[in-house]
Amino acid sequence: MSPGSRPLPSQCALAGEVRSAVTALHAAYLAAPLPLELGDVGELRVERAQVITQFDDYVLPRLARLDAPMLVVVGGPTGVGKSTLVNSLVGSRVTTPGALRPTTRSPVLVHHPADRDWFGPGGLLPTLERVDRPTSTQEAIQLVAAPTVPRGLAILDAPDFDSVDDGNRALALRLLAAADLWLFVTSAARYSDLVPWQQLSLAVERDLPVAVVMNRIPPEDLPTVSAHLTGMLSSTVGEERLFFVERGPIGEDGRLPGSRVASIRSWLDTTAIEARVRAVGANQAVTGAIHRAAQVASRVADAAELQVEAVSELLSVVDRAYDAATETLRAALGDGSLVRGDLASQWHELLGRDDLPPIADTMSALRERLTGSAPEQIAQIDQLGVALDLALQTFVLDHAERAAESASRALRDTVHGSALLDWSTEDLSRPSRRLGTRARRAISSWRRELVAVVAEQIEDAGTAGGIGGPRSRGLAIALVLQAASTGAGIARRADPAEPQRARRLVTEAGEGVTRMLVAILAEERDRYLQPVLGWSLVPDAPDRLRAAATGVQRALRLQAAEGVRA
Repeated sequence: MSPGSRPLPSQCALAGEVRSAVTALHAAYLAAPLPLELGDVGELRVERAQVITQFDDYVLPRLARLDAPMLVVVGGPTGVGKSTLVNSLVGSRVTTPGALRPTTRSPVLVHHPADRDWFGPGGLLPTLERVDRPTSTQEAIQLVAAPTVPRGLAILDAPDFDSVDDGNRALALRLLAAADLWLFVTSAARYSDLVPWQQLSLAVERDLPVAVVMNRIPPEDLPTVSAHLTGMLSSTVGEERLFFVERGPIGEDGRLPGSRVASIRSWLDTTAIEARVRAVGANQAVTGAIHRAAQVASRVADAAELQVEAVSELLSVVDRAYDAATETLRAALGDGSLVRGDLASQWHELLGRDDLPPIADTMSALRERLTGSAPEQIAQIDQLGVALDLALQTFVLDHAERAAESASRALRDTVHGSALLDWSTEDLSRPSRRLGTRARRAISSWRRELVAVVAEQIEDAGTAGGIGGPRSRGLAIALVLQAASTGAGIARRADPAEPQRARRLVTEAGEGVTRMLVAILAEERDRYLQPVLGWSLVPDAPDRLRAAATGVQRALRLQAAEGVRA
């Protein structure tokens, strides 16, 4: 390779419409996870993850930096001499070959010194750490500067894609998906293996530019092997991209004689210059990746549609359980079941009678008994307030527990309900751990607001001990108990002689306590949304995916019509 090669200025670029369309497709993929086990979703999850990873690792960084150097990934099966070939192409020992398998665990990227910034953090493969020394971690790329590599070209020595190490295999396939060009290396000894050819066929199918190097060929077998391989691949790879390297001695510096790789070096040098002229807008690998993503999107959208329907049905199951609990709570708030036990006893003791008089009589009795507000009467009001708060808290906790048990039981009876329940970090079959605290605060806040309304609309704050005085507090309690005993519709059934304002306040108090307790139940219902939010499945994800895929294909057709293959 010629050390002084310089990249030509970029003369074409992807149109903004293509970049926008690709960004929208990426976002649509993210909005369409497939969390539920529906049909053959397992394989489709893998394809979706591969598309997203390729967009993150390669497509989006490429579109952001259209004139970046061309990345040639040297990949293939175990033991075919990939690292030796890289050293030979570069002209110095930049990666370590050896007999121990797998040899390459951490990828090595060799580039011209002036191109280093292109491969720093935030570019291609952004989640892999950049290091400047050999490492065994699979989470890093070793960057090696070599002046013998022309500007505009970088060579990456990848792990074996048939490695016994799962992490090595996954990393190798990920790196191939980030290649502008795959230099596929095999050997005479691995010639008949099935896995390498499956990977090569997949790369060709996805329109990834590929060149093939048959390495370590015994000299006597070269005519036969070269003729056979050319016949196999001339229609897919092309004869100009087939290279044959005879077996021979390797120097102490880990390199083959320059003459054995001269044709590969010359072709790469020429290809690098052509790639710079075309820029990323004409890059076959980018186009292939985008087309594949658009094709996979249709199947992911269909699967996501089933997922959205299933999740919607799960939430409907929850809604039915909590709707039933809410209706039961509303009915119980007006049938007198709240005014029982200790709360009823304290109320009757304060009024000095065993029945529940009309609100007008109650107001008169409270005014009479609380005039002057003796300490023991104030204590009675405070105790009654505590009893009311406790009764309301117990009331809503009981209904929340029934709703949680009912929803959980109903979900377990569905096909996918267990997934929702098991995803949650808390036990959804029981009320939330902090429900008691939340209910206590909500009830206390609501009752303070009611006391303020009573003081303003019924009592004279100056003569009732202030807005929070005992008589205002007592009358507020009276309104709640009256509504809870006869229903919030008392204004329609009460004695017409009762003050209209009092009847209205009873109605408002009943409606207010109902809204407050129903809101607490609604917060409990919302817990079931947390697993769904954690799945990140957006309801309109299927439509977004289909629309984004259509938009990408349209943008690519427009670019092709203009003579720029994107």
